[in-house]
Amino acid sequence: MKKITLFVSLLFCHLAIKAQQNTLNLLPVPKSVVVANAKFRLTNKFSVFVNGLKDDTILYKAVNRAYQALNRKTGLAFGFKYISPTDTLTVAQMQVAEQFKAKPTIGLDENYNLKVNENGIVLSATNTIGVLHGLQTLVQLVAVDDKGYYLPVVAIDDSPRFKWRGLMIDVARHFVSVEEIKHNIDAMAAVKLNVLHWHLTDDEGFRVESKIYPLLQEKGSNGDYYTQVQIKEIVAYAGDRGIIVVPEFDMPGHAQSWFAGYPELASLPGPYHPGPRGQWQQEHPDPNAPKGGSIADIIANMVAPTFDPTNEKLYLFLDKFIGEMTSLFPSGYVHIGADENNGMAWKKSPAIVAWMKDHQIANTDELQRYYVERVYKILKKHHRQLIGWEEIFNDKLSKDAIVHKWIPEGNGMVKSYGKIPDFTVHGNPVLLSVGFYTDVFMPAYIHYQNPFLQGLDDAGVLGGEAAQWTELADNENIDGRIWPRTAAIAERLWSPGNVNDVDDMYRRLFVFNRQLDEQGFPHLANYERALRRLSNGGPIENIKTLTDVLSPVKGYKKLIGNMMRAPQASYQTTPLTAVSDIIPVDSEVKRKFRALVKLYLEKHDKDAENGIRNYLIDWQKNDALIEPLFAGNKRLSEIQDHSKNLSAAAAIGLDALDKADKGITDAAAVQQRSAQLDSYAKPHYETEIAVIPEIAELVIGHVVAEPESYPSF
Repeated sequence: MKKITLFVSLLFCHLAIKAQQNTLNLLPVPKSVVVANAKFRLTNKFSVFVNGLKDDTILYKAVNRAYQALNRKTGLAFGFKYISPTDTLTVAQMQVAEQFKAKPTIGLDENYNLKVNENGIVLSATNTIGVLHGLQTLVQLVAVDDKGYYLPVVAIDDSPRFKWRGLMIDVARHFVSVEEIKHNIDAMAAVKLNVLHWHLTDDEGFRVESKIYPLLQEKGSNGDYYTQVQIKEIVAYAGDRGIIVVPEFDMPGHAQSWFAGYPELASLPGPYHPGPRGQWQQEHPDPNAPKGGSIADIIANMVAPTFDPTNEKLYLFLDKFIGEMTSLFPSGYVHIGADENNGMAWKKSPAIVAWMKDHQIANTDELQRYYVERVYKILKKHHRQLIGWEEIFNDKLSKDAIVHKWIPEGNGMVKSYGKIPDFTVHGNPVLLSVGFYTDVFMPAYIHYQNPFLQGLDDAGVLGGEAAQWTELADNENIDGRIWPRTAAIAERLWSPGNVNDVDDMYRRLFVFNRQLDEQGFPHLANYERALRRLSNGGPIENIKTLTDVLSPVKGYKKLIGNMMRAPQASYQTTPLTAVSDIIPVDSEVKRKFRALVKLYLEKHDKDAENGIRNYLIDWQKNDALIEPLFAGNKRLSEIQDHSKNLSAAAAIGLDALDKADKGITDAAAVQQRSAQLDSYAKPHYETEIAVIPEIAELVIGHVVAEPESYPSF
């Protein structure tokens, strides 16, 4: 397989030469790139002079990180250990200049200018943050040829499309370690994301230490939470990389973990303890509740733990809590969630119903509005801007509250609260996460072509965020769930809208994937370690040949199945070690195979045909090689059908190539083989064979456009 991979990789690189002239290996693509046919050679004489403010610690830390990254990548042993404000060197191969010192802030000028000629490099920016972005571009530019490492001669002028470019990481469902959060911050900085939205509380866990209300973490976290020292450490770590940290404290719903320590805040009597959504209702069954129904019915009728908005003591509690949190999170924003509150917990409380009648509040939607406005005023008191999921929106919402769009219109499951123009016309700034949910296992091109982003250079749209919920992600696999696909989302938020070539995006995406690995990001190592666990410590080459062309089923099918389990087998307690938990969402092998099939069918390219044959022969033979490993291995046997089906599908593909070479056409055979391939495309244990559509294209003799979307449910 290694020889096949090398052959195909060389061919793939050959096909990408034209694209590289335009976009190089940069991700995200800069606003303006002019490339010359020349190179700046890196040698052990490489030196850097910083013309910046001497007290700009963020700047000097970033320059040193980039300098050492180049040193490690090239192995040239540069002459300086550290770049220092006290350096007296004024003539250097690289000059870095800034006009003003700045900390990461939304709305800051993030422009930078990078010029590389045959003699040296000049990086300049208005402020620190622009320099940080330019340094990331510089590191991505490094390439190698038979003479050594170099940078292409380029002139880059760059600035972002949107000012808010975020990643939301949920640490409530599965706790994520400090080190993993730092890994993700480093990856965010590499693709110029500037907001870590940290979802710290939910039904399943309360993950931040409060010294004022210690029972929040003592009873609401099962021991997994961040101390205030760790919070400050992560905020500082992010700040050094040009990223602000925005905390989310989800309320009034999704609040079961709050009530474990403070049940008096809840709408209904306890006891409470942290656990999966729906657990409280299972433990407190209502004999009059409707039985069965669709998922939409379950969502609409679920009685979930919710704050009591009629309790004045709640607002005193939140005032003190928010005041405490502002000392940890200086960004100026607090996300309050406020999503998925169907009002059922309020309707079940006679006291709340009576209060609503006394205060002429007609329904629970109006009560939610009342609650959000009260919390808005608390945040205003503490000089924080409120952000909430789109459920906060109403015609009386304060105009500086940020509305976070997440619900697709007409999804059939959850009510949408409006389209983006509805929010901006009302005057509210908007964030976009609809179409950017990485937890639904959509391939990168779906996020990249997000239809909700079309035409959104409107001033009222701040930007957007990738969103990684963690019912099906934990400390072991979260890196591979977020990356590299989030880099495609980062490009959508940074690069001009006319940068939209999917094939070139994928080419650069997998280059970036390997760059992350080079820099110590653990996602590829975690994948191979999980395969070794799957093989019980045995060889993994043949297993990997199969799993490299599998992908998880798309949408919420796997999650819904897990949520329907009994509490003792919930998504929090079930180990995420199945094949569907460890394989990448986007198969690099599939993308390379697809590129070859496209070239062969459209151009009749012989080298592409040879590359296709190599893949198909390898897949055809692999089933016999992997067969002995299935015996007695429950986890591995879940993909045994895929192994047999991949082998059979590969034989069909080879037959199609042979018939095409001989000019044989047989409509009945095409129909029969297409039906066989359709059967092989069916999922098994929440995984599917990613390359079946391309093999089907060989059978029918032409390329088929990939689906523009996939159903989430």
